Amino acid sequence: MSSYIKIMASTVRLLAYATVLLTLFAAFHLLLSPFLSGKALVVTAVTAMLAIAVAAVAIAGKHIAALSTRWTEAAENWMQAGSVQIESRIESLSPKSVRMAVAVTAGLSLFLELVLIRWEAGLFVVFALYKNFTLLSCFCGLGIGYAKARDKHLTLAAALPMMLLLIGTFSFLRYGTGQFGNEMFQVIPVREEVSVFFGLDPNASFGSFIAQSLPVYCLLVLTFVLNALVLLPVGQFCGRLMQRMEPLASYGYNLVGSAAGVSLLFLLSWMWAGPALWFGIAAAGLAVFQLSSRAARKIAFGSAIGCALVAAWPMQPMIQTIYSPYQTIEKASQPNGLMSLLVSGSYYQKVFDLSPSNANRDTDPKLRKVVGYYELPFKTARSLHEVAIVGAGSGNDVAAALRNKAGHVDAVEIDPVIRNLGIENHPEHPYENPRVHSIINDARNFLRTTQTSYDAIVYGVLDSHTVVSHGANMRVDSFVYTKEGLQDAFNHIKPGGLLSVSFALQTQQMGAKIFRILKTLPDAGAPVAILTGYDSNNTTTFMVAKAAPVRLPLAYMKDRLLTDVTPAYQAASAQALDLPSDDWPFFYLEKKMYPQTYLILLALVLGVAFLMVRALLPSQAWQPSALSFFFLGGGFMLVETKAITELGLLFGNTWQVVGVTIISVLVMAYLANLCAGRLTQRMLNGAYVGLFAVLLAGYAVAVHGSSWATTLPQQLLLVGVLVGPLFFSGMVFSTLLKGSKNISGAMAYNLMGAMLGGALEYNSMRLGFSSLYLIALALYGMAWLTMQTKLLPASWWRFETAEAEGEIAEPVTAMQPANPV
Repeated sequence: MSSYIKIMASTVRLLAYATVLLTLFAAFHLLLSPFLSGKALVVTAVTAMLAIAVAAVAIAGKHIAALSTRWTEAAENWMQAGSVQIESRIESLSPKSVRMAVAVTAGLSLFLELVLIRWEAGLFVVFALYKNFTLLSCFCGLGIGYAKARDKHLTLAAALPMMLLLIGTFSFLRYGTGQFGNEMFQVIPVREEVSVFFGLDPNASFGSFIAQSLPVYCLLVLTFVLNALVLLPVGQFCGRLMQRMEPLASYGYNLVGSAAGVSLLFLLSWMWAGPALWFGIAAAGLAVFQLSSRAARKIAFGSAIGCALVAAWPMQPMIQTIYSPYQTIEKASQPNGLMSLLVSGSYYQKVFDLSPSNANRDTDPKLRKVVGYYELPFKTARSLHEVAIVGAGSGNDVAAALRNKAGHVDAVEIDPVIRNLGIENHPEHPYENPRVHSIINDARNFLRTTQTSYDAIVYGVLDSHTVVSHGANMRVDSFVYTKEGLQDAFNHIKPGGLLSVSFALQTQQMGAKIFRILKTLPDAGAPVAILTGYDSNNTTTFMVAKAAPVRLPLAYMKDRLLTDVTPAYQAASAQALDLPSDDWPFFYLEKKMYPQTYLILLALVLGVAFLMVRALLPSQAWQPSALSFFFLGGGFMLVETKAITELGLLFGNTWQVVGVTIISVLVMAYLANLCAGRLTQRMLNGAYVGLFAVLLAGYAVAVHGSSWATTLPQQLLLVGVLVGPLFFSGMVFSTLLKGSKNISGAMAYNLMGAMLGGALEYNSMRLGFSSLYLIALALYGMAWLTMQTKLLPASWWRFETAEAEGEIAEPVTAMQPANPV
């Protein structure tokens, strides 16, 4: 029996047991619910349900094991039969068809990787903030798949049933477990970093914290295994196809297909398409390759249809789900009929009718606070001729500015879906007012590029639920609250004008950071801090005026129940603080550190990956000769992350910029692949010199900042410095690949190296992003060292194959098209 089938069977068996146990725990949860207390009849029914669930666990064990054994045997026979027919079809393909198949398969692998990252982030908030976890699991699956490209049997026939299992499992956990499931899985198991809505108690003991986080850790392990098992057959199939071509040509078509896969997903993002279409396209593409197999064809197309249908399952009659380019947004209604928005299943924002025609705005204590929060900056500003609102959302802040007679309002919002929902649903219709100019852009990029000076710049509550790229916990708002970010805003304040920053604070230290930055801005007057109590008891507004004191509307504040807490933040800001900067933009992190709970997550990644490699490649021989590919993969991952970060600062952290950056990375790899055709092994030292030179230049830019790049030639120079390492490392990789007889093995090592690079990204939380260049230098230095035949034993330069399940033995490449996205 193949190792892949064994792991599939074990996974299905564990899921079956988990379903029974989840029923047990759900019943127990209901039993303890205060809502049921005193209702003897209901309690009796729930108790009976508990007894049935316990009995089911005991009885179902035997049946599940028996069914699993029969299913495993059937699956083994079915997959082997399908494999023989698919392999026969591959052997009969013309060279032109092989090239096309390589491009399509590579495109599907990267497309599916991006889809999983996007979809899982929309289901569970832990993946919205830590997308790297999904990315690394995909790398693991693809890497193992490439390493198994020479196995006797292909596993492609299992890809779609596994995808259906993955979609069904996660859809059930998100939508089928009700409040019980949400309470277990919608938390962030990281206590060193403040989470606006989803954190566990950071003051709990470490053991208690881990115990509370256990369901999420189980979810993470399950996610890693399922993602890897879905991507493994795709990587194996692509590797098998690439073996039929000359190395550089096959890698070139791989890169072209990968670029097409990225372009397709970003086209769907532009269309606001949903997961039914995402998975439908991926499943249909994989099913096409199984047309030649009678054994696999029916199950493939049945699974493909099932994937699309199950992905469309969460149709909630009272909630409209919209898939913006950034996040999954759920539109619901408040009891008063007004719109509220959820992201990844958790509260995000809501609209208010605070117009003078609403009599409750001045009589309802809660609404009085809400009015006070939104109108405070505009009551405080000396003039409202020119106003900018960043994080304008669905329009509450914009409506407040208009009610206070603002002359012109630039309303900046990064998410077009949220802006459009505001246009359609806000009762005061602020976006339809001719004094309002709506701008879809990243707040930081807008503040860097606008030529307008403002009487007031107001930050809405910008705390983000999502990340814009795969980087180490980089959120959409990461660069908004840095020293440089707030300085960019203050540069556009007129003399006497007001800068207002509001935040739902989870700790006083967070507010102290904002207060300290505002206090140290050049030409800043004394900042003030006002506790508004809006939306939570900790929402605080910080204000500072340029070259003038802030004149607080004291009578208005008293009427609206607003509290001046400036003395508390004045004292707190005098303490030692690690202030966020463009190099260390972790505003939500308490201080520069290696968080313990992050290390647990990384240990999960590496531990599960190690176990999967041991289980799926049991006789795989270690290949020291392929270590160059391994280290190139790790360095590439770090450099790509830094390129996305810096280009996001330069051009905006929008989904378009991220998409263009990823495609540009693949284009650079393709150009390097073309150049490598003329390079020899002896010429590689020159490529390494170029690589180390641009890495050092990039490090200098990271340390000193990129604010100097204001003209087009300067920006082009900066882009060259940022993507230059990708070109030179691509030349090295492709040149080494040219001399390899085992391209799929090289790809495997490269992807495993990229996993290492993804784990090393988290050094930025302690050392800053500039440190990634130094770590990349070390990894590329190791890549250079391991290719020195005069320094290392001759045996290191032989690719050895291991015969186990017909496997080959070799690892991956540095410019892997399935690069992080």
